[in-house]
Amino acid sequence: MKKVTSVTRKGQVTIPLVVRERLGIAYGDKVEFSFNEEGEVLIKPVKTDIDRLYGILCGKSSADPEEQRKHAREWVAGRPGRGK
Repeated sequence: MKKVTSVTRKGQVTIPLVVRERLGIAYGDKVEFSFNEEGEVLIKPVKTDIDRLYGILCGKSSADPEEQRKHAREWVAGRPGRGK
């Protein structure tokens, strides 16, 4: 499968839908770029440990850590483009 996209003046590209779906990435996700030994560009999703998110949601910093983790998981599951 080959997909072609253009580079904007700012150096940005749109990752085609089929590629985003195959990588399991959505709006706001991070990706990592690297090169293989042949000099080809590799792109892979950067997975975030859900437990790192639990203190940032809805000002829940004083809540029980398990409750914070629950809210973080619910927030991630409900994000657009996640198919859930």
